[in-house]
Amino acid sequence: MRRYSLRRRLLAVVLALEFALALGISFATLFFTLHEQVRSFDLRLQGRADSLLGAVQDSEDAADNLKLDPRAIDLGHHDLWMVQGGGGRVIAKSSSWNVADVAEFQGKRPHTFRIHGVYYRGMVTHGIRVVDAEDQNGGIKRPVTIFYAASLHHVHEALVDASQFLLLANGVLLLVTGSLLIFFLRRGLAPLDHLNRAASELHPEQPVFRTPPDVADVEELRTLAATLESATKRLDESYQQQQMFLHNAAHELKTAVTIVKSSLQLLASRPRTPAEYKEGLDACLADSDRMGELVQSMLLLARLEQNAAPAEAACDLSEEVEEVAAQLATTAEARGIDVKLETAHEARAPLDCDAACTLISNLMMNALQHSPAGTQLQVSTRVDGSEVELVVHDQGEGIRPEDQPHVFERFYRGDSSRARTTGGTGLGLAICKAIAESCGGRISLTSTPGEGTRVEVKLPQLQKRDGKAQARKTPAAVEQF
Repeated sequence: MRRYSLRRRLLAVVLALEFALALGISFATLFFTLHEQVRSFDLRLQGRADSLLGAVQDSEDAADNLKLDPRAIDLGHHDLWMVQGGGGRVIAKSSSWNVADVAEFQGKRPHTFRIHGVYYRGMVTHGIRVVDAEDQNGGIKRPVTIFYAASLHHVHEALVDASQFLLLANGVLLLVTGSLLIFFLRRGLAPLDHLNRAASELHPEQPVFRTPPDVADVEELRTLAATLESATKRLDESYQQQQMFLHNAAHELKTAVTIVKSSLQLLASRPRTPAEYKEGLDACLADSDRMGELVQSMLLLARLEQNAAPAEAACDLSEEVEEVAAQLATTAEARGIDVKLETAHEARAPLDCDAACTLISNLMMNALQHSPAGTQLQVSTRVDGSEVELVVHDQGEGIRPEDQPHVFERFYRGDSSRARTTGGTGLGLAICKAIAESCGGRISLTSTPGEGTRVEVKLPQLQKRDGKAQARKTPAAVEQF
């Protein structure tokens, strides 16, 4: 694709429009000038023809003929004219008149014709002269025809002068306006240059776009600058989160490896009994399992954040809640916690069964982990308009207010709710959030220390469709707060 300069293109378009406007005005002016010149010329023609008619007199001969008094006329030296009496008799004519010229006069109205390469405009005037007007019979009426034409040389000269003036004036005007246009266009597009410069100055040490002050004052650029600023800010936040994730993941894996290494070094420091060896190896195996669980959770979270839920994915959230509750019934019984289910009919959501089971089991296992014996865990689903709602409400130890804004962050652990002693990796709620958002849903948490925690998940509702239900599998990841 050809690259072009916006500034040069705008300048060319405006100058082209100015040139077209100047050309149009010039043609209109020349047309008006020509029309006025010809109109004035026709009035002069009519006046001179009338003066010829007025100069025709009685010749006072026996035949009562007419004659032209040359002292009564003042005509142009190069004009063509002829005064014709009755019967076609020529009374008088100009020195340059040619008999053949009469063929060019086609009517009374003024018209233009060409004779010997010269353009003339002429007309024919008919009149009546009265001979012996003092006679008691009213005199004798003699018809008179006047042919008159004059060169259009002066009209052409006026048009040439007007054209030269318009050409000079428009040239100066285009030069001045073009210079002013370049100046103001450069000043007007300066915020765009500042925007480009600010965008080009982005680098790893300064990843967030900063809107220049003059750009913020331009309405057309304000939205673009705000979009760039918001986009770079989100990218920087995402980058910071990735960096934090890598740092925390490396820290978690390093801790697990250090524990395994320390256990092995302790076992090798001196001879041990078989029971001590077994106990040490069991501890190493438990730490290895925890490290494998951490890696599995990290891979699951990365997959969820990169890929949205498939368009054809669908599950009944109520059925998944009942199945997960059945799987965790033994755990709940062992901890002395009463699990109460309230499920809606056909609570369909755009999640596959594996993701739904992971979401529900993570939330329920977290609640069981932090609920004391003798309390109740309530799990419910309901359809609210176009959404399906999942609620997990426990009566456990709760989460401190300062920790609640961070519970969905990766590897975050509060002092009481995310202690390492619970066995969690700090990815459970981050996985739940990624599952909910993968299908256009959302998750929220409210908690009161000492009273319990309530987690709400709202997902888009799907209409019932015929077909086989998807096979359910065991939850892939179970995490704690």
